[in-house]
Amino acid sequence: MQKIGMVSLGCPKNQIDAEVMLKKLEDAGFEITPVESEADAIIVNTCGFIESAKQEAIENILEVSAYKTDGNLKALIVTGCLAERYRDEIKEQMPEVDIQLWDWQETTI
Repeated sequence: MQKIGMVSLGCPKNQIDAEVMLKKLEDAGFEITPVESEADAIIVNTCGFIESAKQEAIENILEVSAYKTDGNLKALIVTGCLAERYRDEIKEQMPEVDIQLWDWQETTI
């Protein structure tokens, strides 16, 4: 069974979105793990409306990406405001990110 980790940043809406995503993934047969080094995939649910939130998101993405070499991580997924507002910049400047979802409710996770 594949393990999924989650880092949720930002507003209470992001926390609700994270919980909904995790429930959908669990219902689809994935195991949810709080231990990032054990995760096969990690979702970083971001905020990007103010500069400090943007920086926090970028730092978390880069931190989590280290598990590609120091853990089991095979997929780094970025969702939320940063993924939507800066989709082109992330694609061009962050090769660590494997998948971006900005309208995850309309996408099959």
